[in-house]
Amino acid sequence: MLGTRTRRLAALGGAVVAASLILTACSGKTATTQPSADADTPKIAMLYGTTGDFSFMDSAYKGFTDAQGEYDFTPLDFSSPNTDDYQDRLDLAISQGAGLAIGIGFQYATPMEQTTDHPDTKFVAVDIDKGTEIPDVTTISFAAEQSSYLVGVAAALASTTGHIGFIGGVDQPSIQNFFVGYEAGAKSVNPSIVVDKTYLAPLGDFTGFSDPTKGKEAAASMYAGGADVIYAAAGGSGVGVYEQAPLSSASGTKSWAIGVDGDVYNQVDDSLKPYILTSAIKNVNVAVEDSIKAFLDGSLQPGEQDFDLSNDGVGYSTSGGFLDAYSAQLDKAKQDIIDGTVTVPTAV
Repeated sequence: MLGTRTRRLAALGGAVVAASLILTACSGKTATTQPSADADTPKIAMLYGTTGDFSFMDSAYKGFTDAQGEYDFTPLDFSSPNTDDYQDRLDLAISQGAGLAIGIGFQYATPMEQTTDHPDTKFVAVDIDKGTEIPDVTTISFAAEQSSYLVGVAAALASTTGHIGFIGGVDQPSIQNFFVGYEAGAKSVNPSIVVDKTYLAPLGDFTGFSDPTKGKEAAASMYAGGADVIYAAAGGSGVGVYEQAPLSSASGTKSWAIGVDGDVYNQVDDSLKPYILTSAIKNVNVAVEDSIKAFLDGSLQPGEQDFDLSNDGVGYSTSGGFLDAYSAQLDKAKQDIIDGTVTVPTAV
């Protein structure tokens, strides 16, 4: 039952084999339901936002779709742009008979903690703050401060102005964690470097992760203020930062952007690639696919799983070759963290 699929999706041509339940933007209710062609396979639901952010959600979706090509299960796709229907989506997964519900984002911590009656559904919460314990839930945390430290090292090495910046989506500990790691990495190279920071939305306002226009405006202001490298930990809003980098470079100074969670260089338009210095990688796709595999083979257990530099759960990208000149410094910084020689500060 758990063997590699022989690409049944292709063999069936246009037949619908996945249950696709898309939540509408206004109500959070099911918009369309397409029954699976195989009712005998276990149902696995992924609860997430929307793709197209070149980072977190795209990585999670990749893990979900890759797993569909590897294992036999009925996928339930609960995608929604809403920022207030997390409980609704979790309840929907249970009501649809999901044996496993994977919530993408820290926002699922509270709904999963408060949903105590789910004997037939296992929960996995992906990207939960380290140290968060939820009874009967598998929580997956990423050492975002470690990957952020490394891109901070890269930013300081690449900067010609001694002035860099950080744009976070929401002013909350999990995003502040990216900043403190980034700042620490940059100051390990240049203790006097100036590190600007701003957040696009206050605590509790998740629209800061889905507003590219606001990201672009913040980046324009930061570049104009002297920063020549900006790290965007802002989900879909980061797209605006990437778009602003070439525009700000028109003044004669190269303006770099640093992506987050996925390898942004390999996802953006070719016109933006020359301005993506690197990306802090969070292997959300691996976490999703591993969780599905463990559920199917019966080895999934509740409790915390840590993804960090030591197990390649986080890292940084080298696409574009812009970090080639700094590879020795970056390799050393990474090994120092793994060995415990350097302890990266955290905000969580």
